[in-house]
Amino acid sequence: MPAEPSRTEQVRKRGRKLRPRWKGIGRLLLLILVLAACWGAWRYVSSPGFACGDVTVHGGKSIDRAALLKMADIQEPVNLFRVSKGRVLKVLEGDVRVEKAEAHYTWPGVLDVTVHERKPAMYIRCSYHNYAKVDKDGLVLDVTDGIKDAAVPVLTGVCCGNVFIGDKVEDDRIQDILRFHRGLSGEAQDQVTELYLDPEEHLQVRMQQGFPVKIGPVNELAEKDKLFMTVFNELKDKPIRAEYIDLEFSKPFIKLSQ
Repeated sequence: MPAEPSRTEQVRKRGRKLRPRWKGIGRLLLLILVLAACWGAWRYVSSPGFACGDVTVHGGKSIDRAALLKMADIQEPVNLFRVSKGRVLKVLEGDVRVEKAEAHYTWPGVLDVTVHERKPAMYIRCSYHNYAKVDKDGLVLDVTDGIKDAAVPVLTGVCCGNVFIGDKVEDDRIQDILRFHRGLSGEAQDQVTELYLDPEEHLQVRMQQGFPVKIGPVNELAEKDKLFMTVFNELKDKPIRAEYIDLEFSKPFIKLSQ
């Protein structure tokens, strides 16, 4: 009959059984400590007062860095751990002034934002003696009680009705005029001060030189932008004193001043 194990041997066996259990508990405690440290570190670096990185803005005239921080509710000092690139783009794309926005991260820790703003094409008279400033597609960028930007031409002889910021002008005549204006070069657009739709709905364009250019019926403006550009490029560097230029027919006619 085998001898019973001594008390010392029994204690050793019990210790060997408990050792793996204590190791498991120790690993669990270590994991909890690591997770708590990570959580505490994240809480610290994502706190509003922690400065990490910056935001830069390019391409915008009316939307600079200060404006973007206010629009996206980004506090100073900037903490990129609290800034969502998706939210920044969503805020910008929801602004009527913005045609397109891009954002990407650059080293070291900078959210670089590029804003492509809509450019005003012309002012159009609207309700309540106001003027709507529209882009090339007829999207209303602003409604003012006068012409605030002298560099933007005005369309007279037609009213676009009661419109608000963000609306699109749907009047076919205005859309045809905008399409004609889009077909001009940037240099030619800069020379245009007024577009006038007369009572017979014939379009005239007044240039900085002072003389009008008769374009033709508003519903027959197709290809007139090309004819206008041909004449403009031919005459832009010549000192011409014209009473008017008539482009209503296929062959341009220049009425010289006496």
